[in-house]
Amino acid sequence: LHSPRNEFAMPKDPEKGGIQVGEGPGYGSVGDEATVRPVGGFAAIVEVATSFAPLGFVAFGGPMAHIGLLQTVFVEEKKWMTDETFMELQALGHSLPGPTSTQMVVAVAASRGGLLGALVAFCLWSLPAFIVLVSAAAGANVLKAEMSEIWWLQGLPPAAVALIFSAAYKMGNKSCNDNITRFLGLMSSCIIVLLSSSDVPLHVFDFMYPGLLVAGGLTTLVWYTYFPKDAPAKKTSGLDVHLSAAFGGFLVLVWAGLFAFFSYSRFVLGSDDKFLTLTETFYRIGSVIFGGGQVVLPMLLTQVVGPGWVTEEQFYSGMALTQACPGPLFNFSAYLGAVRAGIPGALSACFGLFFPGCILILAVSPFWLKIRDQPFIKPMMAGVNAAAVGFVFAAVVMLYGQTVKKGADAIVVIVVAASAGSFNFPAPFAIGLGGAVGAVLALCQVGLSAM
Repeated sequence: LHSPRNEFAMPKDPEKGGIQVGEGPGYGSVGDEATVRPVGGFAAIVEVATSFAPLGFVAFGGPMAHIGLLQTVFVEEKKWMTDETFMELQALGHSLPGPTSTQMVVAVAASRGGLLGALVAFCLWSLPAFIVLVSAAAGANVLKAEMSEIWWLQGLPPAAVALIFSAAYKMGNKSCNDNITRFLGLMSSCIIVLLSSSDVPLHVFDFMYPGLLVAGGLTTLVWYTYFPKDAPAKKTSGLDVHLSAAFGGFLVLVWAGLFAFFSYSRFVLGSDDKFLTLTETFYRIGSVIFGGGQVVLPMLLTQVVGPGWVTEEQFYSGMALTQACPGPLFNFSAYLGAVRAGIPGALSACFGLFFPGCILILAVSPFWLKIRDQPFIKPMMAGVNAAAVGFVFAAVVMLYGQTVKKGADAIVVIVVAASAGSFNFPAPFAIGLGGAVGAVLALCQVGLSAM
């Protein structure tokens, strides 16, 4: 390609044959350099599809387990980005409404395959659970069994916990590298565990995650002002989703415009169309809920059981099944929408709950790339990342107690931790191995006594 604007040649990567850049917003930045590939082309879409296709089947354990899985696959194995870039993306997701792990999936895929790549990754990430949940809503009662009764699923939750611990350990070593960041990681972890085990209103969690991130950032900003580090922070590249700031602003307007349209149509015009009411309800929830995961459940309960769209029995059966499925807990919307209005209702509810968070992470990313190199950002991000690491360690503590209750569960944790940490098994294979070990132990009735 020849262009009057490109009057300099970039060096080729001798191993991969790609063009490399030294610094600045990178395309899947790794270390000090990033390999630039065509964005959104056929090869890039295939790469995104093959990378995300297995994850929709093995992403058990909730948001923090998903983040651990993404860190293992795209930082440790595929090296699409650095740990620092990954932690920035996680902090950005926690600061926005919506499902953090799915927002990270969309942003990582967009950095590789553009908007089409983001859409492909989202579908592959959500589709397996979507099919199961819509089938359950349609009356496939065999799928409504409690997870404890399904022997072939027994090893998957403890396998996910092992992967979270591995990811937490690696991220902690990278981001909590001095006393102040270790202290912030410790405090954020303790606060989350304490509040999660206390009788506090669930809406507190809407503000807890972003509040801890802000507190961590302000703490290190002040600390490093008076006690600067001896060595300057290493310059890293942010995750570039390849959208302009103008297009990011347009996406914000799309989000706000849809919010206004659905609200006006339902509450001002008084429309009672069941698809509009479904979409408006889930879109409103998806636009205001922070923290995702379990935090969204009480709001969904009041909004869909209260009007009589589903019964309490249907709600709790679907919730249990969703937690037994891979993928984001926001997939619960597919079940609720299908109970209300079949497959079209499932699509309406999924769109409403997922779209706000996914479009906002893409909209905000180009603005973040413009401000992340400001002098005050680096010291702030040290505290933000440390607090985010604390979230992951808190998830390890809480999920371990919820999922590792039998000797067989503990064996699965050991096997998966060793296979992923010592033998360097890819994350999907490590989880699959853990699932197989747990299934064999459950089928043979071995190690089922409480620990």
